[in-house]
Amino acid sequence: MLERLEEVRKKIESLEMDFRFLKTIKTEMNGIERETWLLEYEGSQFVYVAGQKNVTLGWDVSKCSLGDGVLKGLQEEFEAGHEYYQQGIEEMQEDYQEQIQKAMADGDEAKAEELRAEFAEELKSMKEEISELGYEYWDGFISKWNQQLSECLSPLRTADIGDLIVETDIRFLEEDALSLSEVIPSLKKGPFTLATEDEWEYLCNGGARTLFRWGDTLEDVIDEIFHVGSTIDYQEQTSHILETPNMLGLMIAYDSYQMEIIDNTQFTKGGDGGCSLCGGDGAIYTLPCYTAFYRQAPYTSTLSNNYYCYRRILRLP
Repeated sequence: MLERLEEVRKKIESLEMDFRFLKTIKTEMNGIERETWLLEYEGSQFVYVAGQKNVTLGWDVSKCSLGDGVLKGLQEEFEAGHEYYQQGIEEMQEDYQEQIQKAMADGDEAKAEELRAEFAEELKSMKEEISELGYEYWDGFISKWNQQLSECLSPLRTADIGDLIVETDIRFLEEDALSLSEVIPSLKKGPFTLATEDEWEYLCNGGARTLFRWGDTLEDVIDEIFHVGSTIDYQEQTSHILETPNMLGLMIAYDSYQMEIIDNTQFTKGGDGGCSLCGGDGAIYTLPCYTAFYRQAPYTSTLSNNYYCYRRILRLP
């Protein structure tokens, strides 16, 4: 591996771009360990990423199997959601029963009838919400999960990925932009460009065939995504997965608020601007944002620099 890195070093030096070689680093995830160069250019850090031919990318729910750990995590999330809503229904029912009984004891039948109508309407609304989020039945939950994946993930395919120099973390837009078509050309400065969708997915998963870059598990990750700050201070719940560089040494797909711009004018990668998370949409709609294969079409007329970001790459000859 060291011989290979020396070859890469000579190739990078031939670019005459003043890259500074900081050190070799070892990256590891899912039991796979790699060694690569950590570089610096004009104050920003980059890593060298070795390419790979015939890489499988994208996801097809009918052909790609979820790991047992992911299924277990989804089952636990379903049970927690199911219990939460059932408890909510029971508490609401008890509250209305008390109010109705008091109204009847006071001889106010009109008030009691009004409360019954309110309860029926609220119960209907809650059941519709439960059904929409998939927390009614397990089979329905998985069916909605597969439907959502089919709608928001890139198709199953193969691609050849070349050697790359990649910025280790994202940088946000300096100012709001009107559209992806407008901003993308401005982000391709000098020798740098943006990753294609194929390249981005490879950079995120490192060629691994798991739905999530950290592997076939949701243990601890769901708590980190959905329950941070609920009972313990946020800093005490700092992620051991989301805030850890991936197997290529990159910070990528770790925050559903970030929508990373790639070389594509139709969609971004890496998040939905936090809409599903802040909207309380649950695992079915939020978890896919953390996969390499998620696509997000712009949903507003302006690209806010608070959410839209990018990373620079350089393709090696």
